[in-house]
Order: sequence, then structure tokens, then C-alpha cells
Amino acid sequence: MTVFSRMLNTQALMFVYVVVGIIMAKTGILKHEGRSSFINLLLDITLPCMILNSFNVDTNIEQLIAAGEIMIISSVCVLIAWITGKIFWRNQPVERKAVLEFSTLFSNAGNAGMPIVASVFGTEGVFYASFYLLPVRILIWTVGLSLFVDERDTKKRIMILLKTPSLVVVFVGIALMFMPFKLPAVLSTAIKNIGDMTGPLSMMIIGAALGESKIREALDIDAFKLTAVRLVVQPLIFLFIFRSLGVSTILWQVAVTLTAMPAAANTEIIAEMYGKDYAFAARCVVVSTVVSLFSVPILTLLF
Repeated sequence: MTVFSRMLNTQALMFVYVVVGIIMAKTGILKHEGRSSFINLLLDITLPCMILNSFNVDTNIEQLIAAGEIMIISSVCVLIAWITGKIFWRNQPVERKAVLEFSTLFSNAGNAGMPIVASVFGTEGVFYASFYLLPVRILIWTVGLSLFVDERDTKKRIMILLKTPSLVVVFVGIALMFMPFKLPAVLSTAIKNIGDMTGPLSMMIIGAALGESKIREALDIDAFKLTAVRLVVQPLIFLFIFRSLGVSTILWQVAVTLTAMPAAANTEIIAEMYGKDYAFAARCVVVSTVVSLFSVPILTLLF
């Protein structure tokens, strides 16, 4: 089965989960105030378990070298995205500029991207994706937050970073790789099964958010511009660069897949926290999420 076929099947499955989330929101099964508990479950439990499971495998020196390579690729992607954001959004008002630049820099690679990578590329893909996200998670709470807050909040940003379970568990996983033993079978199975909940849970949460949104409010031209940059322009740039440089196939495919994800789900939360246009941020997340269900499989035709 080709990457396109696997991606198409995965996105179709994710779409079903999204629809379930929409139904849950519309029928009141999952209310707005209850969604935060599901988000905490995703970010603090299921996603870290999925990441940890990817490290609980035998690795060789070639994979470790590739892991270092994909971290370099990740840093290059963020640098190019930063330049892209500065070019595209230089004339935007301050309230929207922060949202647009942040959304250009950071995709929903953790919540949405990791489950998709797991389905399409398997455990090896998650392993590389975890390393790809390592510099991203550091930059999102440093460079990313600097778009919204002043420099007096440096200590707060560092503390947020150190408390991020998905980042902490990467270092736990790296330590596990070098241990002379593996986790007990029962514990490994539990971690894997909990981690497997990440895909359905993340998509149902996104679906619930879509279910609360009004279609008319989503019709914002800047949100569609951001979506074009986020889902089309940047992935094509990265695909061209890394294929031209002869980067290992699975590395550039994982990297491009993660960069082709919609705007980061926490964009709205951070914007509201620091007094920026959070309603606009929500529209960017909603529009880019819906479009990504169709754009990502199409992109993989170039793989």
C-alpha cells in the first residue's frame, strides 16, 4: 500500500472520529467545560504514553544518527517558517500578527500529527517524530510565547516547558533506550494501549471544537490565507528542500507530514491568555483543521 493510500485511509478514519466529536458537542454529551478534562487526558496521559511506547524498542546506531538528523531538520523547518511568517504577515495589525506568525511557526503536530504518523509510518515514524518535536516543544514555549508576551515572563515560560509531559517523556524514553533492560510486558502493553487512544481522542476533541463553532464566523479571509501558507506553501517548500538534499525518505516524509498539519490547537488558548485576538485564532485553527483532512492525503501524492 502506498503512502497516499495509507494517508487517505488514516484521514478517512480521523474524519469519522471528528464527526463523532461534532455529534458529541451538538448533543451535549461533551460540553464545553468538560472538553478541558479530555484535553488534559490527551496531553498529560495518552500522548506521553504513545511517545514513550515508541522508545520502548531496540534501536541501533543508524537510528540514533537519524534521530539527530531529524532534530536538525526540525530546527531548519522552524527557521524557514519564522522567515515565512515575517514576510507574509508584516502588514497585519498587532493583535492578528502574533496569531498568524505563531500559527505559521507551529502546527498541531503533537495532537493531530503524531497519531497520523503512527498510523501511516508505524512505531519507527513515531520514534522519529518524537525527536522532530523535541526542538519544536522547546521553541514553542520560548520563541513562540515571545510573540505574545514580554521578556519579563522568561521564567514562567521555562517552568511551563519543564512541566510539559510530552517533552519530559522524550528524555525518559531516551534514558530507557540506553538501559540494559526493557519494561515488563504488562507495563509495555498498558502503555501501548493507552497511547493508542491518542488518535481517536485527539480527533474527537477537535470535532467537539468544530461542533461549537459557527460556520459564518469561520469565513475569515485571513484564516484562509493562513491555511494556504500552513498547509500548502510551507510543506511544498520543505518537501523540495529535503528531497533535493537527499535526506532519508522516512525522515523527510515524517517531517513534511508534521509540517502539513493545521494550526496548533493551543494557539487560541495562548492568544486569549495574553490578550491577543483569540476569536481569530480559533477561526485559524478551525479552518486549517477542516482543510487539512483533505490537503494532507493530496500532498502525499508527491511522496
